[in-house]
Amino acid sequence: MSDWISSAKADHESGMPYRAIAKKYGKSYGTVWNAINGDKPEVVGIIGDCHMPFVHPNYIHFLEDTFNKYRVTKIVHAGDLVDNHAISRHLTETEAVDATREFELAKAQVEIYTRAFPEVSLCMGNHDLIHVRQAATLGIPKQFVKGFSELWELPKKWTVDEQFIINNVIYEHGINWVGKTGALDKAINAMQSCVIGHSHSNGGCNYKSNSNSLIFGLNVGCGVSVNAYAFAYGKYSKNRETLGCGIVFDSADAVFVPMKQKYFKT
Repeated sequence: MSDWISSAKADHESGMPYRAIAKKYGKSYGTVWNAINGDKPEVVGIIGDCHMPFVHPNYIHFLEDTFNKYRVTKIVHAGDLVDNHAISRHLTETEAVDATREFELAKAQVEIYTRAFPEVSLCMGNHDLIHVRQAATLGIPKQFVKGFSELWELPKKWTVDEQFIINNVIYEHGINWVGKTGALDKAINAMQSCVIGHSHSNGGCNYKSNSNSLIFGLNVGCGVSVNAYAFAYGKYSKNRETLGCGIVFDSADAVFVPMKQKYFKT
């Protein structure tokens, strides 16, 4: 066994995150993971809807702490990385900043998250694609519109798609799968475990089984600042936002981790 691998395993046992180990030894994240774990299944951490620039200021600290606690080896973002409030077809709040300023503020936050999490699989959310839909209303085809990765200058190791399947678990934003059982409904429909975001008020994990299998539907909640003007439409909703994230251990085992009270204290 190479000397660095022995040392890396010792670092891992001491609680050092994989990303820190990779940086310490000048290795890629995947190389470190394979050296330490061999054929063990990956532990996937899922980031909820951020709606930048309206993400909660301490959400990133909660994510870092939670992913380190569960020794996450792969990260997925459930979508709606950005909000695009100012260019939405819906009513713009009177106190809203203009579209250019909102873009600048959101881009600064995107940069913070890409530095903290250099490798992410990002599911496209409905808010992420508002610019494409608005262009379409003017008859402008998407070929004339910047792609999401280019627009937000995402790192090469941030992959963008509508859906990912990792270790037989589906990850997507969850458009049309809403309500308390939205994630489980999607899982039953697909006949395999599924992780979604989209429905901010319904963070949680539900299971369904038969004599042959066990599947789950996990809604990872969100990470938004609930009092931001972008969410004024839901001020009087009976179901408020559930801040948190998700952890998937395998295709039959996952948890929703709520953001604890200490992260709400600034």
